[in-house]
Amino acid sequence: MPKIVKERAQAEQRHHEFQMDKSVGQHILKNPLIVDGIVAKAELRASDVVLEIGPGTGNLTAKLLASTEKKV
Repeated sequence: MPKIVKERAQAEQRHHEFQMDKSVGQHILKNPLIVDGIVAKAELRASDVVLEIGPGTGNLTAKLLASTEKKV
C-alpha cells in the first residue's frame, strides 16, 4: 500500500476517533484497487439504488455514489 494512502487512512481514523477491532472482523478499506474491484463486481447501473452502511473513511461509499443516480 502506498505510504500516502496509509497516512491518509490513519489521519481519518484519528479525526473520527474510532478504533477498528480486527479480532471481530472490523477493517478499514484503504486500498483503492480493492475498492474499485468491489464496485466493478457489483456491476451497478445508473438506475440501481444502493444502500451502503458501515463505519469507515467513506472510500467505498464515494465510489458507490459516483456509480448510481439515486442516493439513499
